Amino acid sequence: EKAEAPQEPETPKALTAEEREATVASEPFSDFLNSASKKVERMLGAPDLADLLADTDYLGDGATEIEKVTDGSGFITGRHIYECPKWTATRDVTDVDWSPIHRELMLASYHMPSTSKSLVGSSALSAILPKDTPSASLIPRSGELQSDGLALVWSLAMPNRPEHIFTCGSPVLTSRFHPTEHHLLVGGCHSGQLVVWDIRAGRLAVQRSSLDAVASKGHSHPICSMEITEGGAGLVTGSSDGKLNFWSLANLRDPAESLSISSNLSCFAVAPEGSSIICGDESGGVHSILASSSATGSSRSSRRPVRMFDVPEEERHFGTITGISSKRFARSSSHQMSKGFLRGGDGLVLTCGVDWTTKLWAPAYTEKPVMSLLSNTYDYMCDVQWSTVNPSLFAAASSNGTLSLWNLATSLETPISGSDGIKLDEDLSLNKLKWSADGRRLIVTSGDKVRVLGISEDVARPKGDENERMMGNLASRGFLQP
Repeated sequence: EKAEAPQEPETPKALTAEEREATVASEPFSDFLNSASKKVERMLGAPDLADLLADTDYLGDGATEIEKVTDGSGFITGRHIYECPKWTATRDVTDVDWSPIHRELMLASYHMPSTSKSLVGSSALSAILPKDTPSASLIPRSGELQSDGLALVWSLAMPNRPEHIFTCGSPVLTSRFHPTEHHLLVGGCHSGQLVVWDIRAGRLAVQRSSLDAVASKGHSHPICSMEITEGGAGLVTGSSDGKLNFWSLANLRDPAESLSISSNLSCFAVAPEGSSIICGDESGGVHSILASSSATGSSRSSRRPVRMFDVPEEERHFGTITGISSKRFARSSSHQMSKGFLRGGDGLVLTCGVDWTTKLWAPAYTEKPVMSLLSNTYDYMCDVQWSTVNPSLFAAASSNGTLSLWNLATSLETPISGSDGIKLDEDLSLNKLKWSADGRRLIVTSGDKVRVLGISEDVARPKGDENERMMGNLASRGFLQP
């Protein structure tokens, strides 16, 4: 039989201009382009991810050591900036958090754009369409770039675009990853609302607390601080009027308990045993809130004892306490308690303020500050954070753009990074700090920039005797009586 002649391939049909425009604007094409471009950017960002996550001190035999970028100080092994001017220009970072499940992800919340005038009722709310925009999309819808509140989930592998984008009708002042549900994020707003975003649902919040503070016992003033408690089962929020609410993560519409301190709250921290809280206020005062077995959730009131530390005028902070930090270590039955706080190094608390000082407190021993560290440049101190793994190491951020690293087991007088610190920003103040769970990375923010610093192993990794050496230094100087 005569063989059939091969068929000529069909010539691809050229789309008209209208068809091309319709294809590009279609949802399937947009989803494909967004997904494909992210995969390419993650591959291009693999060296950044390796630089920040790889532990070169523990590379196996035959492994190639990863080249590290250093700033020459010997303390920073990698430095990367995460920003997306399209979304974050003219905004300031208000809070940051590391994912408790995916160590390459971090959350940053942002204030309203400097060109916006609204604090409640953002234009983003009037732009709601029947179907919400996927949070993974980088393309804004009408009004979203000017939304008052913004929260971005960043991946260490993608410095120039966020993994997920969330908007809100009020500036987001504080934010946290949900401790157990990796797809949920929690934000505290200037309006006093607590909002919950779901990565699977889109950019808008899927749950909001009531704005009726009288009926629900919620917040009527800006939520300035938020922390996870009870091993991830609870949440505490504080607003600028001095009100603290205790929430169950199973119900974020109405608080389970409420109480107030006698001053305007600026920040607070949860003690490592998870039951006591220490607060800083706008006048420089420090308050303690202890656990109470008599707290009644049915009435949503609280009988937790609240006390303001009795500190001589000359020893307290002069002005707003801008940062407060407690240790982040696991509970241990061997720890001794006194006055509602842990004794020893695990019970030490740090505060910093606009009076240029960083103060060390030991509430289990005394209500007065143990010692005060003065900024070498006489600048506002904006935040302070204990290391999550090294019991004597902490970082302090200054308004002149300088980061200081202190190790109290080494010296009580000068930071290990030197009296001049590590200059990170020439023009803007450093405003927020956050250590990773393994203590090897530190988020430092200024303006809309989220910096991630790799901390050298010699600085970050504890040797095992830091706590004893630190307590020995404090006792030898007469600061503490064990």
